[in-house]
Amino acid sequence: MQTAQGTFRALLRYMTVFAVGALAYGLIEIAARGYTHISMGLVGGICMLVIDILGSFRRKGFPLAAALMLTTFFITASELISGVILNLNMHLNIWDYSDMPFNYRGQICLPFVFLWFLLSILGTVVDELLHRKLFRADQRLTAAPD
Repeated sequence: MQTAQGTFRALLRYMTVFAVGALAYGLIEIAARGYTHISMGLVGGICMLVIDILGSFRRKGFPLAAALMLTTFFITASELISGVILNLNMHLNIWDYSDMPFNYRGQICLPFVFLWFLLSILGTVVDELLHRKLFRADQRLTAAPD
């Protein structure tokens, strides 16, 4: 059973991870294309939470390569879902990959899948730094099986 203090610490951790992901993704988009949309902060925060959850598994022996592949798939799926809702259904036109090779309905494309893989690596490193420095977890990036 978790104490109230433990619950508060877990909530604070998740809020911090979400905020870091939301801010980082927004800043990356602004640096890359000059603007972003508030919804991309939400997607970035959710994706960072997934990286954090997979990081917990990774520190218990889950393979790093598998975590990166799952993260890449999740980011791509998140982009597709948010693109269908925001761009195709709500007509907000936040992005359009129609001119990119191997795109699906202009919402996702193969070149960006590779970019999401690189961002998965960056997110995993940031998650590990958060755990070591901010959350005081003294564990290696990939935990050895016991």
